Amino acid sequence: MKYRVVILSAVLSLGLAASAAHAAESQAVRTMAGILLHLQHFATDTDKQSLKQIVQDSSATPDEHTVAEALMDVKHTVPAADRPKLAAIVKDDKASAGVKTLASVLLELKHVPSAGDKEKLEPLAK
Repeated sequence: MKYRVVILSAVLSLGLAASAAHAAESQAVRTMAGILLHLQHFATDTDKQSLKQIVQDSSATPDEHTVAEALMDVKHTVPAADRPKLAAIVKDDKASAGVKTLASVLLELKHVPSAGDKEKLEPLAK
């Protein structure tokens, strides 16, 4: 019985830590994750307005600006000019987990996010 309590406590602790990590993501990350979740080949005009606000927001990080700009430029895939910038974010140890996830999804994007990518994006969009 004690063994079950210990396992249950560990599982609950990990779940709370994961929730706290996602809760720490910025509004910019949540907005971009939501846009990516519903992306169909390119961002809508409404999406582009939201992304422009992120690019102009002085409180958004440089990485968030880069991802927002790349997402605005998507036409079925990320343009070649944006790929090195996104790859640098994915490799950057100082970049937030959410921004890294967004950048990696964009790098793999082919028309729409894959089912696996959507699973990664859903918690970020909350």
